[in-house]
Formats: sequence, C-alpha cells, structure tokens
Amino acid sequence: MKVFKNSITLAQAERIAQGELILVKDSVLNSVASLKDANASSVAFFQDKKYLSSFIKSEAGLIIIPKDEDLSKIPSRNYILCEKPYLSFLRIVKFFLEQETKKISGADVHPSAVIDSSVVLPENIKISSNVVIEQRVKLEDRIEIEANTVVKHDSQIGEGSHLFPNVVIYAETVIGKNVRIHAGSIIGSDGFGYLWDGAKHQKIPQIGRVIIEDDVEIGANVTIDRGTLSDTIIKKGTKIDNLVQIAHNDIIDKNVILCAQVGVAGSSEIGENSILAGQVGVADHIKIGKRVKVAAQSGVTKNTEDDKIVFGYPAVDVKLQRKIILATRELPKIREYFHKLMKEDKNV
Repeated sequence: MKVFKNSITLAQAERIAQGELILVKDSVLNSVASLKDANASSVAFFQDKKYLSSFIKSEAGLIIIPKDEDLSKIPSRNYILCEKPYLSFLRIVKFFLEQETKKISGADVHPSAVIDSSVVLPENIKISSNVVIEQRVKLEDRIEIEANTVVKHDSQIGEGSHLFPNVVIYAETVIGKNVRIHAGSIIGSDGFGYLWDGAKHQKIPQIGRVIIEDDVEIGANVTIDRGTLSDTIIKKGTKIDNLVQIAHNDIIDKNVILCAQVGVAGSSEIGENSILAGQVGVADHIKIGKRVKVAAQSGVTKNTEDDKIVFGYPAVDVKLQRKIILATRELPKIREYFHKLMKEDKNV
C-alpha cells in the first residue's frame, strides 16, 4: 500500500479515472493498494477473475471494475465502472504522484556541479551534486540531472527529461523531450568494432551518434552504443528495461518494449510495437518486423516478418517451435524403439 500526503474525493476519482461512479458511502481517499491490502481510504482495481476471492473480501474504499460487471452479483460498495480498470487505476496513481512531486521552478544548481561556461542554463532546471556538463551542451526547460551524472560536449537534452544518478551521456548525443534515463546507464559509448589486419585488432572509429526521441524510458545499467558512421536511433515511446545492450547503428522503432538483459547486435532494426522478452539475443544486421513478439531467451538469427510470434534458438514461428518441442520429448522413446529394432534385426 502507498499512502500519500494529499487526498482526493470520490468525485475527483471519477473524473481522473474517466469512468462512472457508483456511490454507496462517501469516502476520502489517500492511498492506492492491492485488493488484499486495501483499507477504507484506498483505491484498488479488479479485472482478473482469478482474484475474485480477494475482490469479494476487499475493504477498499473504492474499486475500479469493468463496466459490464453485474452489480447485483457483487458486494455493495463504491465502484467506478470503466473500459480498462487497470488503466484507470494508473491514472489515479499518476495523479497522486504528480501532486507530491515538486515541480522544477527556477534554477536549482548544486555548488559542486561543474558546468562549462558555454552552457546556457534554462530558466527552470535542477542539477544535483557533482554533475559535470561539458562544452556546448544544449539544455531545455524543466530538466533534472541527478548526482554524479556526466554530460559530455555537444550533446542535447530535451524539455522535461530526467537523468538519474551516475548516468553518462557521451559526446554529441541527442535526447528528446520527457526522456527518463535511470541510474548507471551509459549512452553513446563506442560501438564494438575492430578489424583484424593480420597482426592485431585495429579499432574502427565510431563517429556516429545516439539519437533518443521523445517519451523514451531507459532502465538502470543500460548501454547504447554510438553508430560507426550512421546513428543509433531509439524512436519515440520505446521503453527499455534494465541491463539491456543496444549496439552501434541499431534502429529501435516506435513503442518497442525491450525487457531485461536483451542484447541487440549491430546494424539491426526492431519494428514498431514489437516486444522482446527477457534475455532475447538478436544477431547483427537482422530486421525484425512490426508488432513481433519474441519469447524469453530466444535467439533471433534471421529476419522476422510483421505480426509474428517467435521463440527458441534459432527463433522460429511459435507453432513450429511447439511441434519441435513435442517431437524432442518423444526422442527417448524413439531411441529405445530403434535399439529394440536393432537387436531384433540381425541385418541392422
């Protein structure tokens, strides 16, 4: 349960959730919780029948439920009816958080921050201790840069973006509006490019950039390499989990989800609205289509068409992979039967 300093009325909750209030008893709400943990001051939600028991027993002051729920068959209490209960619940959570988040107003710059004289600070910005901002960095309004973060020369950071502690932004990186980059992530480091000259590995200069478009969120300890010649691009609305590696020249299209420990090798493209589950590996120069789902721990070694679900190593269509798994389970019996035939047939 999360308890907030501020509270809302049921009428406010109805407007925020964008649903229809069924009022039984007036209540003031100051927390959000699961059905099991909720109390009379909590907002909760219900949409999955496997939690029916918790729903029936819940003491929540307000529960957001599907609009087609039969009210005659459930306990009499305060409800909000809506199309997508979880989405409406998240609207209320976001509202509470916004009320408690101190808006950036004025220039709040810690005295230990090192900022090059060429950098023009916007009217509203927050820069914490030991931040380093190098030459010709362009900063837009309402940015927050937390402790020990380094922004190297000629980079750009868009309005409303937030860099958490210990982030490193290499030179010439372009970051859009409302981007969140969590602790320990490194953006714009050199791509892994070497050429064997017969005696040693010669480093291939990495002179491209990283471009991160608006509304992207990047988890903790993510590395995104700069391009070799062309740019590495993370497009609008993409969300990247912790411990993800994105190599040089990759293009991650709009609204892609990359879960923890995904690794994308160089010069690959991930189509918009695709989802790569945990520990997926993508080989270099691969093109994954739009709306593709790749199951956890799969290895993508060939181009994938739009709207496919693939898994396994190498990753293939889900229907084929299921047949392969079923066939694999039969191998011990097949082996046993084969050896039996060998013993019976003297010519084998």
